[in-house]
Amino acid sequence: MFLTSITVDELHNNFESIGLKKEINTKNEVLIKINLARVYQKNHPRTDMILLKTLINYIYQNGGKCAIAEDSDGFLRDNLINSGLEDIMNSYNIRVIDIDCEDCDEVISYDEHHYIPKCFRDYPVRIALPATSKRVNMYYSNNIKLFVGAVSRKMYQLDGTALEKHAPRPKLHQNLDLSISNLFLAIKEYSPFQFYMNGGLSFNENIGEFNITETYVGNDALELDCHLFQRFFSDCEYPDYINILKYRLANK
Repeated sequence: MFLTSITVDELHNNFESIGLKKEINTKNEVLIKINLARVYQKNHPRTDMILLKTLINYIYQNGGKCAIAEDSDGFLRDNLINSGLEDIMNSYNIRVIDIDCEDCDEVISYDEHHYIPKCFRDYPVRIALPATSKRVNMYYSNNIKLFVGAVSRKMYQLDGTALEKHAPRPKLHQNLDLSISNLFLAIKEYSPFQFYMNGGLSFNENIGEFNITETYVGNDALELDCHLFQRFFSDCEYPDYINILKYRLANK
């Protein structure tokens, strides 16, 4: 299920309709996984900061509190400040979780070993807020691929291999489509995310940067990824990891 909105009032109504408001009211502690390994550069969209601020304000206005998580090699707080979030972070005393600095548990998914931050389980309400993009020579990235940045880089190095700038988790890149799907299912088993929020600045390799003017709120990452791909990226290469997930979820 997913809902769309244009205005903030419509978005708040959708939060209530999809059950987010009730979850915040009853469980209070919210984790937001974002895409901000580095700050925005032209043609490299990150999580939309306006959407993130809107979501944070809504959480606190409804009696909750939140943490923001991303794997930023120890620089997440700096990245948030440099992206214009310092005031709201200070106003609400938001916890910043840089995943590279967290302990993890091992989860085996289709014979692959994955390492999920233990702190994810401290937050009973979990929301994914990625950037949606398909850059040149890169995979289509939205809700499912967001979780590649939910695991520590240090746990995914090859023996004797230095940290790579363009592939910071080289173990995942040995068979990337399989690993993306396996990691998503490991997260789903260990600490499932109940809500996904998409919109704002995006990038399509064939047209460049553009804005997704509607805000999408859903409870199914695969459904939203498929819909947004067909609507905005149908001229791009279709990712195999989506087909793998469709098959595995249908035959589970």
